[in-house]
Amino acid sequence: MNLSEFMKEELVFLNIHVKDKKDLFKHIVESMAANKIIEEPIGFLDELLQRESKASTFIGRGIALPHTRTLYVDRPIIAFARLDTPISFSQNPKDTVQLVFLMGTPKSDPNTYLKILADLCTQLRSNEFRDELMKVMEQKQVLRLLSN
Repeated sequence: MNLSEFMKEELVFLNIHVKDKKDLFKHIVESMAANKIIEEPIGFLDELLQRESKASTFIGRGIALPHTRTLYVDRPIIAFARLDTPISFSQNPKDTVQLVFLMGTPKSDPNTYLKILADLCTQLRSNEFRDELMKVMEQKQVLRLLSN
């Protein structure tokens, strides 16, 4: 699966500074709204926060995959953020995150949602892939990495 088809350069954030995950989600969702990717940013943000409150999307190795199946998108969308300073993503202060893939997928398409998560997890297992994400200097480089 070519994950870059679900992304846009405007949704790749390199070395951004946020104080916590709510601030991160808000930053990304506001950009989605500004780029006319979603029309209901408040509802979408609320769904992300509700999903995260049920169980952290921290998966280890400094990575989080916040996501929601929603009525607010008509096709899957993925945003990527590399944080300049790691932030806590769970009750355990040691669960810090620096690489984040935030996803919104239509409620009506659970199969694509599962395929995206599986493919992302497979790629993120690679030390080389994670190292490349930490080094990229341009948004296009992230899209190229995810298209392989």
